[in-house]
Amino acid sequence: MLQHSKVQKQILDLYRQFMKVSKERPGIKEHIRREFRRQAYRIPKTDVMRIEHVMRRGRRQLEALEKATVRSITVFERVDDKGS
Repeated sequence: MLQHSKVQKQILDLYRQFMKVSKERPGIKEHIRREFRRQAYRIPKTDVMRIEHVMRRGRRQLEALEKATVRSITVFERVDDKGS
């Protein structure tokens, strides 16, 4: 059976908390999935400092989403102009 590290368990817990909050907020579930996947491929598993930084940022974002005043989000994504 696969054993997760302490950090992996914390990341999974954070993801579950985001998914729970997303049930109450339209348009956020896909953004959360996409962002977690993007960070998973972008940050090497050995870069502990960056992982901790991203997790702290994620916790702050989760706290903001849990507030009653936030009902939905709009995501602006950077589009690379490779045609020029």
